Amino acid sequence: MKWSGAGVLALTVTLSAGCSGQGQGTPTESPGTPTATTGVATPVKARAIRNGPRNVNAVAITLDADYSPSAQAHVASGTYRKQVNQAAIDVLTSPNTAATIFATGMWATTYGKDLAKLAANPNFELGNHTWNHDAWTKTCYGLPYVGSDQVKRESLQQTNQAITRVTGKPVSFVRMPGLCQNHSDVKLMATEGLQLVNTDVSTTDAFATNPSAVAQAMLKQVKPGSILLMHLNGPPNAPVTAGILKVLIPGLKAKGLTPVTLTTLLKKWGSRSQQSDTRCDTNE
Repeated sequence: MKWSGAGVLALTVTLSAGCSGQGQGTPTESPGTPTATTGVATPVKARAIRNGPRNVNAVAITLDADYSPSAQAHVASGTYRKQVNQAAIDVLTSPNTAATIFATGMWATTYGKDLAKLAANPNFELGNHTWNHDAWTKTCYGLPYVGSDQVKRESLQQTNQAITRVTGKPVSFVRMPGLCQNHSDVKLMATEGLQLVNTDVSTTDAFATNPSAVAQAMLKQVKPGSILLMHLNGPPNAPVTAGILKVLIPGLKAKGLTPVTLTTLLKKWGSRSQQSDTRCDTNE
């Protein structure tokens, strides 16, 4: 997703952000970075995936569960509600719709009970969204900048730990804040055993006020194998996600497309390392 300043989302994502950092803002080191590390991971192919195979009647709904020091301060002051969109979760669980949720480590540890409920649902899987939603490139919509590879690696490892403590399963996928990363970042994620996942549908739920219009826009763009991007935070940045899902899910069904987890979608290629048009080659 895109953020501007101290955690403001933009309405659409720019797909080229999957290959390099974008946006404006003065880079600063952010507090709240983790220090713990995990064991040796099994490397995966260094690339960004925007979609699954096009010859299947399936798509992946993904939702980013963002939480940062800025959001934490807003929640503590009462200017933000709890950053868990239970209404959206209810919409997904009512018809047993599969989804993949990318959680920051701060979200996973702050909302541990909610994470456990998600993990207990066999239709959901969890992915890594870094520890505190910092940017990995110098210009990424004003997000605080992390330039150290060591801090980046620890961010991934600590978030994996926070998720795995609850799920008991290794984490396979990662999504960057703002979809901002360069090629060396993609290689770093791969050495941690994390497959980078972006999106091929530019419309998201960010700052939306008309859920039906947003859902219809998404349905116009979606294709077999698409990966859709939304958020699990609720207001103020993604206030109508539940309403969008109420229109989107039956709309996908009408198009003959079944939501599945990323693992299920990408297994239809035979393996996550298979070559496809989803490779992300960056030179930054």
